[in-house]
Amino acid sequence: MDRRSLVAVLIVLVVVVTASIAFTIWSPTSGLSDPDRTYPAGAGADHINFSTLESDDSNVSHTPREYWDSYAILYTAPPERPIVEGDYYINSSTGEIIADRWHDATVYRNGKTYAFAQPAESIPNEHQREEFESDDAFVYDNATETYYRYDPHYGQLAPTNIGRHTALLDAYTWEATNTTTHHGVPVITYRVTGMRTNNSRVTPASNGTLQLGAEDGIIYAYDITLDADERTYRYTYNVRPAPFPEHEWVDTAREVAGGDTTNSSTE
Repeated sequence: MDRRSLVAVLIVLVVVVTASIAFTIWSPTSGLSDPDRTYPAGAGADHINFSTLESDDSNVSHTPREYWDSYAILYTAPPERPIVEGDYYINSSTGEIIADRWHDATVYRNGKTYAFAQPAESIPNEHQREEFESDDAFVYDNATETYYRYDPHYGQLAPTNIGRHTALLDAYTWEATNTTTHHGVPVITYRVTGMRTNNSRVTPASNGTLQLGAEDGIIYAYDITLDADERTYRYTYNVRPAPFPEHEWVDTAREVAGGDTTNSSTE
């Protein structure tokens, strides 16, 4: 081999070795045995203890405020398995929370202040409309055709689904597959591997992934499909930055249901 050919071979070898080292260092899919990977308390390469995660000071109502000015907690479920409150929006600086409820209703919370708006046209039946009519906490506004409730001293808020969307994940076993980022937040991706018990009431999962905060132990996203006898049920969840919704209706609720009934009527 002449000198020119030898130099060319050496250059190729250097490039290949360098590329291999770089890939090993920077690849987000480094193996489960990676000794440098760290996990939040309650999690490991082949397990997640959801009870331990929940006992930590971090929670989805407050921890993401460190990363984003405002954010959404978005949840989808099969139509036949809805929950009262699904999606939430949180203003990181003020602590305001807006939640979407059944039948196009909207709830606002800020400290002890509570406001509620239910468009009349979205009420599904006469029975439920009569319930609004008979409840003194709600006032109907002719101008907006909406039922409002407003209470500046609501005190202890009624339970919400914040933090409860992830409860179904505890029935399954999980294995870490890679590390990545979720809208700038370091996370560990897991895939579902089976069920924790042989409980017949637990529906087997055919496919599922979740993203766990590598530093704070918050579940930032999941997508899981459950296999029932003759059909499947898919659930998704995503905590991500999002604009805080406009909420002028809260002022209307205060004017209408907070004591000023000039524009209200119970029809």
